[in-house]
Amino acid sequence: MKKRIMFNTLIGKKKNFTESANPSDMKNHDGKKFARKRKLTFERLMKLIIRCSPYSLQIRLDDFYKGIGHKEEVVSKQALSKARTNLDPDIIKASFEITANTMSSCEDLELYKEKFRLCAIDGSDLALDNAPELIRHFGGSGSNHDCAMAMASLCYDPLNNIILDGGLYPYGTSERYAARKHFEAVSGIPLPEGAENLYIADRGYPSRELLAEMIDKNMNFFMRVRSKFSADIDMVAKKKKISFVYKGKKYWVRVFNVTLSSGEKEILVTNLTEQYISYKEASELYFTRWGIEAKFESLKNKLELENMSGRRVVTTYQDFWAKLDLANTLAALEYATDEVIEEKNAISENKYQQRTNENRLITKFSDQYIELLSEPNVNVRLALFDELVADITRRPVEVKPGRQTSRKNPRKKKFCDRRKRVLR
Repeated sequence: MKKRIMFNTLIGKKKNFTESANPSDMKNHDGKKFARKRKLTFERLMKLIIRCSPYSLQIRLDDFYKGIGHKEEVVSKQALSKARTNLDPDIIKASFEITANTMSSCEDLELYKEKFRLCAIDGSDLALDNAPELIRHFGGSGSNHDCAMAMASLCYDPLNNIILDGGLYPYGTSERYAARKHFEAVSGIPLPEGAENLYIADRGYPSRELLAEMIDKNMNFFMRVRSKFSADIDMVAKKKKISFVYKGKKYWVRVFNVTLSSGEKEILVTNLTEQYISYKEASELYFTRWGIEAKFESLKNKLELENMSGRRVVTTYQDFWAKLDLANTLAALEYATDEVIEEKNAISENKYQQRTNENRLITKFSDQYIELLSEPNVNVRLALFDELVADITRRPVEVKPGRQTSRKNPRKKKFCDRRKRVLR
């Protein structure tokens, strides 16, 4: 399956999933709550949550029922809030897993050195509503621990724009704990034949224990280490093979001491051989990790990951998995729009190459999402898809090489008033 047709395949799978999902499959909630036939059916409830609109609940409900051709069926926001407390978040997580697995099955995915799927790992704090239930479950920051916070962790393929796995944990959870959860989940995600996973992480992750564990399990890694991680590593001037001992066993890693254009030094460690990574390639490979920083920025500021639609633990997990699912679905659509734009670039005289405008992609798709999920006729869905792609590609953005943006200190406000809202 090619990237260009991925989106249509994915929408078909998600449609089948929402229509065939059974409340009895829920592990942590009572499926009997959905046994009766109501206006807000199990299928409709899942579609509403997967749609993850930041609008008010009542506006979202009115638009949803109008979109599926049942605008006369009035459902109150109180009914939605009550119903979703009985919905197991693992059902929404299953939708995300379908998306990640389907996208990872593409036969034309980009691999590093045609051998490795890059798996960047990172975590980020999420500010939640200060509801007592959320503070009790996730914990809080501040001197009184009264500002509800959670830790979100992602494992992300930066070359193909796929969130491979995610996790939402109590505030202060160890990033290494989250990383081990990612290792377990990603090991079950489809890989191109002959390919291997290569995990890339920042300096908060490496420890002798973790590196030894990954070497013992034949896992590939490329990580930055903090200063004073090891006296032997700190003394490496350029590149060297260094050993360390953990529980009486000796392990070997290759160490690169690279200097960035800014003058900052990075110490990188890997268990890859010289066949796959040289000193000159080290900084470039590590720079690909920046893709996960950009993905967190998009999730937080464009898909409004911190703007949860409920104030309960169960609804917070539902929204988290729905936003990750939406991010991957948008990436699948971007495969198609980027290819159309590339075809136009090939015959144009533009000074710069162009790519999909992410803001336009999010806005246009969010307007059509429910219609695509609800349309039973395949040919009509294909026509909607063609119309959507044509609309999005009408206004691409330029890619200007060599542009660099320095990291700025975040504002204290949860949402910056200068940033335009694109998810509807």
